[in-house]
Amino acid sequence: MNTEDVISLASQYLDDLSGHRFDLLDIARPISVAAAVNLAKVISKLSPLLGNLIEFNTVEFLNKQEIFAPFGEWKRQDPGFPDTVFLGSIQPTPGLEIKAWFPLATEITARFKDSQNHFQFDQT
Repeated sequence: MNTEDVISLASQYLDDLSGHRFDLLDIARPISVAAAVNLAKVISKLSPLLGNLIEFNTVEFLNKQEIFAPFGEWKRQDPGFPDTVFLGSIQPTPGLEIKAWFPLATEITARFKDSQNHFQFDQT
């Protein structure tokens, strides 16, 4: 197994979760229109919490897939980049960047920057 295989397999496992409901947080129906408007203004504040919970769940889910065990394990790295890396015998180290904040974003920006080194060998 090589870096590309690990990323491809992990991506397939995650793609199979399409439509899966992550039971992370429940938000009750607002009690009034004014409460709904206020909630809409601050819903993006949940993004860091939900993003971290999704990252934790992703690492746990991928580590339950037995095919990875002989070669290493998935680890979450915070605040590192990428969000999850596959540590073990495979080089360059495979990684996944999880953009869980996007659905809750209140402004679309192009602030995503990091070292080109993480993409040099298609390991992220």
